[in-house]
Amino acid sequence: MSQKLRLGVNIDHVATIRNARGGGHPDPVQAAISAERAGADGITAHLREDRRHISDDDIARLMDQLKVPLNLEMAATEEMLSIALRHK
Repeated sequence: MSQKLRLGVNIDHVATIRNARGGGHPDPVQAAISAERAGADGITAHLREDRRHISDDDIARLMDQLKVPLNLEMAATEEMLSIALRHK
């Protein structure tokens, strides 16, 4: 049995650098688009309750612009579930 390997790219560290710098650069959404264009099969983002990595706006932009699946890592809370369902 042969299974195709798939590549998922996690963009959390791009968002962490952006947030540490206090600006809009580097843009995790642009990083995700670059990964997609380079052949990534999916993008992973960790939406934390403290928003240390990805923001709600990032999720909306990713859902709007990506053609590959977006894998959301998040806590099993009502708030996180609501966000995931809103962007389903």
